[in-house]
Amino acid sequence: MPGEKRNLFPDGETLRTIFSGVDIKPTDCKIISYTFDTCTFSIHPKTAAIPGHPKDLLIRLEVSGRRLDQVAAFQKLAHDHLLDLVPPVVSGGTTTTADGTQVDYAVSEYCTGAIPLEDVWGTLDQENQMRLMDSVVCAVEKVQAINISSSIQNLGPQSNDALVGGPQLGYFPNIGQLLDGILRASDLERRNCTLSEVDGGIVLKSDFEDIGQAELTRADLDDLKGHVVFCHNDLEPRNILVRRVTESNSPCYDLAAIVDWEMAGFFPFAYEYGIKDNVLGSSNLSFSWYSLFKERTSHLLPQNACHERFIRALGVIDESKRNGMARNVGVQFQKKWVAAHCVEKSPDVRRGWVLKAGAKAPGHFTKEDNDTFLQQVQEELGLI
Repeated sequence: MPGEKRNLFPDGETLRTIFSGVDIKPTDCKIISYTFDTCTFSIHPKTAAIPGHPKDLLIRLEVSGRRLDQVAAFQKLAHDHLLDLVPPVVSGGTTTTADGTQVDYAVSEYCTGAIPLEDVWGTLDQENQMRLMDSVVCAVEKVQAINISSSIQNLGPQSNDALVGGPQLGYFPNIGQLLDGILRASDLERRNCTLSEVDGGIVLKSDFEDIGQAELTRADLDDLKGHVVFCHNDLEPRNILVRRVTESNSPCYDLAAIVDWEMAGFFPFAYEYGIKDNVLGSSNLSFSWYSLFKERTSHLLPQNACHERFIRALGVIDESKRNGMARNVGVQFQKKWVAAHCVEKSPDVRRGWVLKAGAKAPGHFTKEDNDTFLQQVQEELGLI
């Protein structure tokens, strides 16, 4: 059907541009994920490596205009400071598919022999979990040491006064405009929250009385502006790769790579620390990972109260949005997950989600658990 939107896959025309002079066919590509606008796949030559490339490759395609070039630039910057943990970006550019769609591409090294941490986290003993977490925290500390002022203007076409932000949200000259950008990233009818400027500060007020509001003064915003660092912003077990180092009955794993830098950018660490609260029970289904990350990175969150107020502001935006999405599968799934794990928000913003009094630490949330919850939510919403 003319004009019908199709899922994005690598075709011969695309591959000839990416790997000029090399006979790579669509059948050589191992598809990992795809949508109408994106496709991620790997290539594993059976003999010699493609000239000028590592042997195993990971390729990302995106319909042009989604800022893949900037994501690749952030990954390159991270690789410069974490040579052994961030796969190098080999090449990138723009090409056109056989049906005339303009796409951007980025080619990086594929981490052969590594698996996502989420596949094994629940099977590891406490010592191995702690060691892996400390390796991740060490990586966080290294990228936070990157000189922001000499980096942000080299990472994309943002304006000269850009101070904070990244490819996903865009770039902003100050913290107040960053929060406005976070709010505007939600559909207008789903925001259920307003941002007002008051005496140089801001007030974020929810339409829901039980959620309330968050306030940051001019001094708060200035303080936060002085604590902008390089953040990954999605350090969850699915984006952390590990390799097995023992063959015993109690396997041990080492950190192999940190991947998926789509959400990276320059933010106060309170942003990375705070959005952990918003995604628990959705893009992260491990309470033990969440709580250990909070514990081991707490020293990176400055003590000034403005950082707590910033986290509170993120919560007001997120909770207001979700409260207006009563029939959204993801929102209802998260509510069910939170209830099943007996967790609640602590009055101490720095602690985030904690176990309810008397509750036992939840066990590992399996794929089967996920499928069961998803089916239950769909049934409750009358979708199946």
